[in-house]
Amino acid sequence: MGALVAGLAAYPGAVAVAGDVAPVTTDLTLTATVNGGNARLAEDFQGFSVESADFAHGFLTRERMAERLRTLGPGVLRLGGYSMDLVWPAFGRWADAPAPPEAIGGTVDQSDLEHLKQLVDASGWKVTLGAPLKKIIDPSKIKNPTRDPSPDVSLEQVVAEVKAAYDTLGDDLLAVELGNEYDNVTTLTGAEMWATARRYQDAIGAAVPQARLRIAGPSPSGAKSSTREDEFVTAALADGSVNPQHVLAELSSHWYPWSHCSGRTMTIPQLMSAETHFNTRAKLAGMRAVSARLHDTVRTTINESNSASCSGMPGVSNSYATALWSLDYLLQTAQSGVDRLQFHTNTAAICGDFKARESADYPISYRYYGAFCAAGQAALDADELSANPLYYGIWAFRQVPTGQFVDLDLADSALDRIRAYAVLGLDGALTVVLINVQDPAVVGSTADTVAVNLPAAYRDGRAVTLRSSAPDGLASLDASRITLGGQQVSPAGTATATPESAVVPVDHRSATVSVAPGTAQLVTFSH
Repeated sequence: MGALVAGLAAYPGAVAVAGDVAPVTTDLTLTATVNGGNARLAEDFQGFSVESADFAHGFLTRERMAERLRTLGPGVLRLGGYSMDLVWPAFGRWADAPAPPEAIGGTVDQSDLEHLKQLVDASGWKVTLGAPLKKIIDPSKIKNPTRDPSPDVSLEQVVAEVKAAYDTLGDDLLAVELGNEYDNVTTLTGAEMWATARRYQDAIGAAVPQARLRIAGPSPSGAKSSTREDEFVTAALADGSVNPQHVLAELSSHWYPWSHCSGRTMTIPQLMSAETHFNTRAKLAGMRAVSARLHDTVRTTINESNSASCSGMPGVSNSYATALWSLDYLLQTAQSGVDRLQFHTNTAAICGDFKARESADYPISYRYYGAFCAAGQAALDADELSANPLYYGIWAFRQVPTGQFVDLDLADSALDRIRAYAVLGLDGALTVVLINVQDPAVVGSTADTVAVNLPAAYRDGRAVTLRSSAPDGLASLDASRITLGGQQVSPAGTATATPESAVVPVDHRSATVSVAPGTAQLVTFSH
């Protein structure tokens, strides 16, 4: 991370204020304080979650995905989602067995693993593999057996896939996830889910002992509370026969602050609201509290997330607003101490070509919260995927260098207009991220003039701007109007143009930055 910010040079006409300045401004003062106990921002914090069906349909190829992943830097790809129970693993003695009709998610075979190996080698990313659950547990525990009937996959068959995956990917395979949102599809208790995790881990360990693979779980649905995770950990701690960290690679959860399921709606003001920020704060705090019960010996992850569940909210999840929201969400999550955040996305969709979940074409369906999509069939056939607003928010986040979060005294009362974070890099440079969440297309939105009291003396400051030039502000659906430091992401997945930055004058231990509505400023102060 930090490649764009670190590599920026002054450009002609660079000024102290980057981006447009609204006629009306709001003054704000923030003081940055170094706190050695704060969370650290890791290089592989960000990732994607994709459906097992995308994997089974052969969409995860080097040609289609490698540049898009490499542009974002290191990360982790989670293969899972609801279709985890709808694919047919064709490995071991099942390699030549025909897939049953219930396997509407497709067949995963060795060729898929070979393509995945090429992708991780080319991108530097790693993988967690989702394993079917529904047919392996007591059938009486399934809430609705007639919904999404699953192929009859055995635990032995799951283990055969895991063994093949490890033989192909080696240490790039980080964990095996145990089912998807078990609390939505089963009546398993926390104790029963823990016992199931033990069963899977024991079987995998016996088949592939050299891998030392562990389980990612319990991956409950995105409730604001962490009750399910807490019940699971309670059972783990009560099991005196094994140390939980010898079973678990990740304590995983899902989180969608809003929903588009069953006709529910979300608006841009709701997405950008302080309420969303507060609800996410509560979710993160609950996860951290559960992790503390394990003495933080197991990584805590949100391994499936986005703006609104059920493929996102049209006109919101695919709007420019999500670029700013995702940048804020990533920083808020990393600052909380959670170890990883993975956005659920499509991998082979034509922009706007939405398919119903019940459709056989759902794996190629456009999802409004996706990070990228193809402009048309010709572009898709050529492996040209255009970056959506979500991608730009993630890309902006990846410009923040690894390091330790610094305290900023931003009051909760200011969250309806601005979000603020600071990270102290390993080289002593301080990166401050200021996000003005107000809509520039709405009358009354104000620029924020932020005076920053720095924790040490700095000589130079440079600002990179995330912005959209579209006149409809946060509601814009035109990702081609979004830039980060003057750059865009091409359909080939690489950055275009020459990166731009603006000078931010520094007076010893203070600086002032203006943040226009609907923009984010990434300001790096260096000695």
